[in-house]
Amino acid sequence: MKIPPHFIVSACAGLLWLVVGAVSSALLWNSTLRGMEGVILPGTIPLSVWAWPAGWTVLFIIVGFLSVAAVHLMVSRFTPTSTSQAALWRAWLATVAAGAAVGFAIDASVFVDMFMAIGRIGWSSDLGRLAAVGAYWGLLYGWMPGLIAAKFARGNPNDSTAPRTRLWLILLAVLALAAVLATAVFGMRAARVASAEASALAEGVDPADGALPNPLADGTPVPTVAPEAIETTADWCTPDRAVLLLGGSDAATGHRLQSVQLMNFTDEPCVIEGYPDFAFADQNGNALDVTIERGSSFMAQDAGATRIEIPAQGTAVANIGWDANATAGALVARSLYGAATAGEVRGSWPIENDIVEGSTVTITAWALPTTGGSAP
Repeated sequence: MKIPPHFIVSACAGLLWLVVGAVSSALLWNSTLRGMEGVILPGTIPLSVWAWPAGWTVLFIIVGFLSVAAVHLMVSRFTPTSTSQAALWRAWLATVAAGAAVGFAIDASVFVDMFMAIGRIGWSSDLGRLAAVGAYWGLLYGWMPGLIAAKFARGNPNDSTAPRTRLWLILLAVLALAAVLATAVFGMRAARVASAEASALAEGVDPADGALPNPLADGTPVPTVAPEAIETTADWCTPDRAVLLLGGSDAATGHRLQSVQLMNFTDEPCVIEGYPDFAFADQNGNALDVTIERGSSFMAQDAGATRIEIPAQGTAVANIGWDANATAGALVARSLYGAATAGEVRGSWPIENDIVEGSTVTITAWALPTTGGSAP
């Protein structure tokens, strides 16, 4: 089956959008000719798209290609021509329109996302930036599909006639609208990732201390309660008698230590036995995959599970130990979730350390400061 020439021209426009955007991103990403890529190679594809998981990146590119091609096809078919020169200008202007429409769809999604997140301040967002980039791209490169259209027109002028039926135009318009809306959805994903990264950098987050936050990262939240529970007694240091507090930290020769206190805030003693319940969340708020073991670490000795009595206003101490890790580009522990015993509701604290995905963390049992565990 012969492919209609106008479909080939529009597909070339979509391919051109992809190639220019990819090359521009590659130059910007690698700091090559920085500042020039936007002049001769407009950034039609948001840079953050390339940092997504591979499947989402490919899907965004496919949808963007189809969006540009569909809008180009719709615009060009609304303006019939009978000469090769007219066909060139028609395809060129259709390229400008397609770039502007797809860019505006992404702009609109960014605007809506910011407005929903920060309210009226979102009105100050740069609405129209990518629409302008898309139109500029069309002005720079629209002559390429224009030359192809002109060549087809010279070969067979009848290939440049308008659609013969109203139904064809309606179907074409629906296709273009669906493709542009799909691009807007993926543009919103790009905006959220870019916004989170920009906020982290503005707050002084060093990329060497871990991957920048990604609100769209796959993962699950840390459960509020451990899946298992232990049996307690009437005199147990329950949350209505004792509170978990984050203690001090220490480091030596490639090893790390974080102490946690359990303070009895009542006027009566309470008892505790065994190991505290800990879990970690990464910079995206998802549960961090670490192996938690019980016992001694390089910087803390574990006396084992022993039933101890915490005096009124007194404390018990447990220690978390691990080995130092490289953090650049990694998922890193940014929140510590914990409870005095498994089965209680976990509290949480923001933390800064080098526990990364795949780390092994060792926990000591509760002990009085004078008989075991390190003092905070």
